[in-house]
Amino acid sequence: MVSSVHAQHILNLLTGEVREGYEYEAEKPVRTVETLDDGYLVTWEFSEAVIRDDESFPNCVLWIIPGFMESLEAGTPALQYKINWLKIDDAIPFSMKIIESNFVDYQYQLAPAIPAQPVGQNPYNYVERIPINPYVGFLPDSIVKDLGVSYDDPDSYAGYQVTPFQYNYEERIIRAYTKIVYKVTLSDSTTGIEELKAKEDMSTNGFTLDGRPAKGNAKSVIVRDGRKVIVK
Repeated sequence: MVSSVHAQHILNLLTGEVREGYEYEAEKPVRTVETLDDGYLVTWEFSEAVIRDDESFPNCVLWIIPGFMESLEAGTPALQYKINWLKIDDAIPFSMKIIESNFVDYQYQLAPAIPAQPVGQNPYNYVERIPINPYVGFLPDSIVKDLGVSYDDPDSYAGYQVTPFQYNYEERIIRAYTKIVYKVTLSDSTTGIEELKAKEDMSTNGFTLDGRPAKGNAKSVIVRDGRKVIVK
């Protein structure tokens, strides 16, 4: 599916219709978490994306999903992500599997990521951006990434990074997902699962560059207004 865009528009992912509007006017994704006898079932549904021309890279766009964070690695596509935290018993083995995913391909040239500020610099200084380093196929490899276990004393949480779209550099295709469903299974279901405690953000102090909550003196990043980035 081929579309054109100028300045900033809102795209209906299901119909392909485009209208003028700002990020706050776009429909936010819907996440539901179902507690099962043997784990969790997490469902994400995406209906709209904001498409903004990138002033630094002509003919490129930023693809924005309301409420999602921007990737920060220089030389990579301007992808976005959200981290889901599900309470677990750290002593019980668990696994994750994507059980459903629906997508629509759109023909756009995605801009490169806006990298994090170097430590010690004024957080509102200009950050140099570099073009995307060429690669083959779609990035990321998986739309749901296992981040392992994090601890919020006395509780343990399994972390999963959800990316709502992938990008093919060679073909200039944005693969926009309209639905992502994944299941987290606890191997020992006989213990049962206590009342659901799922968190989207475990820390108000920011995240490390790989998306984990920053602890102690760890370097962390904070995204302001979806674009300005601070490294502590």
